[in-house]
Amino acid sequence: MGLYSELNSIQSVIHSRSRDIQEKISRLREAKYAIMSEQSQLLNEIKQIQQPELHTNWVGPRSDDYDAERESALQAMREIGHENYDEYVSSIESKIHLLEAQQSAVSFYGTLANDAEYLLSKGEDFYEQVSDKISDLKGRLF
Repeated sequence: MGLYSELNSIQSVIHSRSRDIQEKISRLREAKYAIMSEQSQLLNEIKQIQQPELHTNWVGPRSDDYDAERESALQAMREIGHENYDEYVSSIESKIHLLEAQQSAVSFYGTLANDAEYLLSKGEDFYEQVSDKISDLKGRLF
């Protein structure tokens, strides 16, 4: 396989990986915003659970049971709304940061491939340098 075809193949791999990573990042960001929207809706529902306030005349076992159940539901929703959703968002953000780091590496490989292509266009005097860059890229990519 000639240097041109090897370099073309490497650039295709780089482009494909970059596109795949970008797609994953986009999907994760969409999921993050969907979760944040759900969290916002849940926090609004929490406010509504507290309504209406019980009238001071409503007393007795039924009142106590109702108030205890409402408080239990409220506590569970607060835990979900403040802790669980935040954990999901944090997990997604960590994955996004990891993918962005991978994207940076792939972008760097693209720069190396462009450098090799530039050297290849300069002629036979640079074939050894191009060959070295291609070998380096192969080691990084495969």
